[in-house]
Amino acid sequence: MRPSAIKIVVVTAATLFCGLVAKSAYADDDPDYAAMIEGDGKDFTFLVCSDCHAMQHVLQKRYSRRGWQDAIKRMTEDFGMAELESDERRLIIDYLNLNYGTAAGR
Repeated sequence: MRPSAIKIVVVTAATLFCGLVAKSAYADDDPDYAAMIEGDGKDFTFLVCSDCHAMQHVLQKRYSRRGWQDAIKRMTEDFGMAELESDERRLIIDYLNLNYGTAAGR
């Protein structure tokens, strides 16, 4: 990997980490965050989704795994959400599908 590519990766990782720490610091006081089911991906899902809209908009949905994938694609293509890395996208989709998917039993 070229030094410039390494620098970009390090800066991006640091930025995401700082964003997560900052968001987590006040997220506990946010009623949308508090309403979310605990689990892997909760913090990152909140960070990404609540940047544009209230989490209640997301939490009331009951999509299939494919539906969550389509929703993220729609947010990116139609509403200017930043492209996610495949592992970031998978983390969000896994969290939403497990806790708010059609088979979640809620």
